[in-house]
Amino acid sequence: MGPSTSTGGDIPPPPPPAESPAEPAAAAPAPTPLRVTGSPALKDDIAIKSIEVQGNTLVARVMHSGGCKPHTYELLWDGTFQGSAAGGAQAELVLAHDANEDRCEALLNRTASFDLTPLQQRWREQGKGEHGTVELRFAGSQTTTRYAF
Repeated sequence: MGPSTSTGGDIPPPPPPAESPAEPAAAAPAPTPLRVTGSPALKDDIAIKSIEVQGNTLVARVMHSGGCKPHTYELLWDGTFQGSAAGGAQAELVLAHDANEDRCEALLNRTASFDLTPLQQRWREQGKGEHGTVELRFAGSQTTTRYAF
């Protein structure tokens, strides 16, 4: 007997699975740019647990309620520098949280990162030089940090 052959009606075997390339290590999402706006305002409740500046990136660890819908964060600034009590420059920022009407009550801890380059660009546009240090203050919070560039 020779090899058997198929005659119509048989279902061909599925193709072999395509080999997928090795998954790269999960990279942190790109920081969201600081947004300059004439009227920065707080949105939904948020508590800032910690703030850290890493190069030109601000990393905020925050806490808020939710758990049923995606939440978004924006870092807003009116584009002005004020003088600080110590004589340096300061900028008041708003960490705006949009809960997208999430009424769930789980306590969420999240990390958001923001690109501070627009603040540095505004500094240069105002003729303050290439480098500077600005105290960052956050509306609705006692949290402050310094941004040196």
